[in-house]
Amino acid sequence: MTMVNPKIVDASEIKRRPRKAPATRLIEALPPDLLTARQVAEHFDVSIETIRRLGRAQLSDGTSKFKAPSKAARTGDLVVWLYTKEDMKELAEYFGRKEPTNNRRRARKK
Repeated sequence: MTMVNPKIVDASEIKRRPRKAPATRLIEALPPDLLTARQVAEHFDVSIETIRRLGRAQLSDGTSKFKAPSKAARTGDLVVWLYTKEDMKELAEYFGRKEPTNNRRRARKK
């Protein structure tokens, strides 16, 4: 086993660079025609857990209820599930609409 011998320097000599999380960098590098579960949830105005649950849903014979998500991006152990236009059509049919509803709570006017 080799020993690591770090070089100790004054903290002022180190240039701090803000780093984005690996998932953020991966998502920012995606083509614009692929959507994440969060973006799909925002589109249909549902929770991200609803979208994730639909992605795991199975029929009684064990087959997937939905084709969505049909794509995934992977880097190392990190996997981000992705939705295509066809996936969005399938989910729109399930939700019975193509556009999100405006049922969010609104602040009361004073």
